[in-house]
Amino acid sequence: MKARFFSIVVALFSMALFTNSTQRPNEIIYWNANQKLTLNDFKGKPDFADPYIIAMTYSGILFYTECDGYELKYDISSYFDKDESWVKLEARTDHHLQHEQLHFDITELYARKLKERLSEETFYCGEEERFNHIVDEFLANWESEQHSYDLETHYSNKHDEQHAWEAKITSELAAHDHAHHDHVHDESGNGE
Repeated sequence: MKARFFSIVVALFSMALFTNSTQRPNEIIYWNANQKLTLNDFKGKPDFADPYIIAMTYSGILFYTECDGYELKYDISSYFDKDESWVKLEARTDHHLQHEQLHFDITELYARKLKERLSEETFYCGEEERFNHIVDEFLANWESEQHSYDLETHYSNKHDEQHAWEAKITSELAAHDHAHHDHVHDESGNGE
């Protein structure tokens, strides 16, 4: 089984794309509509060397692929890494927490969009390059959306824009809700 891990670090003043292959399951939260992030979930050590970054959300899209018979099977999920995410004292507010939650929600939205896009096609063993090309395209769009969110809300400082983004992402998640349940694509349509 091949695994590709993509994580995006979103902070109030920075964003970077990372590859990571060593995650401890007990420090990972998989996105769940009934489980919002809490300040206690941010267990990482803050970067005090940079006074401009006051919070860091480390969320990502994880997907596995494997060859099963003639067909390429996959599983996609979005996650939050507690050990890599942190909040400084001045950002330990409900307002900042909501801003960070929306970064995680955007990650889930793009995981759902990716599942929907991949479900439109059948991928056969040996077509990993075609599969990965579609995934890479979605990851680039996801990174761009995260960056736009921070810029347009001025890292949560523009309250009207923050509320507009919350409404937009909530609406889009609802529109893509059915894709959330299709974790594994196969011919019978069953999910795991």
